[in-house]
Amino acid sequence: MTLHQRPPGAGYFFILVAVLFWGGSASIAKFLFTTRFDTLIITQTRSGISFILIALYFLLKDRTVFIVQTRDLPKFAAAGIIGIAVTNFTYYYTVQEATVAAAILLQYTAPALVMLYAVIIAREETLNGAKIIALVLSLAGCWLAVSGGEWSGIQLRGWTVVTGIASAVCYSFMLLMSKHLLRTYSVWTILTYAFGFATVFWFFVNTPWEIAEKGYTLSDWGIFLFFAIISILIPHSMFTAGLRLLEASTVGIVTTLEPVVAIIVAYLALGESLNTVQVAGGMAVVTAVILLQARAMLRLKVRGDDHGN
Repeated sequence: MTLHQRPPGAGYFFILVAVLFWGGSASIAKFLFTTRFDTLIITQTRSGISFILIALYFLLKDRTVFIVQTRDLPKFAAAGIIGIAVTNFTYYYTVQEATVAAAILLQYTAPALVMLYAVIIAREETLNGAKIIALVLSLAGCWLAVSGGEWSGIQLRGWTVVTGIASAVCYSFMLLMSKHLLRTYSVWTILTYAFGFATVFWFFVNTPWEIAEKGYTLSDWGIFLFFAIISILIPHSMFTAGLRLLEASTVGIVTTLEPVVAIIVAYLALGESLNTVQVAGGMAVVTAVILLQARAMLRLKVRGDDHGN
């Protein structure tokens, strides 16, 4: 069974795996930021290391992954630079300079932006009651889970007003551009070129010799390698595979589970607080995901019954 032929449930599974890795790595990122590593080096190395790993693998395994149309290179560049590099940096900068709650809430307005574009502008998707209810539940649940129902923790200052909004717009762009490229190219081709262009972009911002001057140890690079694998290589692979099988707006809604996972991991691993309102918010997001999957399964059953008749 090929990726195209797999049922919608497989798409949800892939996205949920991505969410678990993204949410789980959030606490690790927070720890790294509060020790000796700055936002730029964490963002840059996780893209660069992921590119090296995936490119080396396919150079040895299957070089057809590198075959693309020249006219599509600007699209891959946009997916890598805007969709990965800028999205990551603006999000992490907002986390570092403002609050985690503010960064998460701004970025996860993206599902609404994606739905508006896909339905009204591109007209690639249709609007239905289940999707609207799921969107409202996921956004409201995300806010409750992250903020605990209080606005006091949603604080923006200085450039974080710009970077917070930019992270949402760039994340939306990543969803839509990846979905567009998936109509022509494989998951691995998209990831290889996206990581590659993100890596080249960061080399112009923070050159290799500037990185060398930092004097990072072998153990530091081991941390960078580990973080790259769990925070971007594995989850982005799962995310892109799921995006091939599901509508972009549906994927956006399902990924609002990420902050819920992040909060649970922070509670278990870092001893951070978790109150009743946050639990209720998490349950609302889970309900939204279940609603979407139940609708997908029902549509699949109806199609099967029609074919049987």
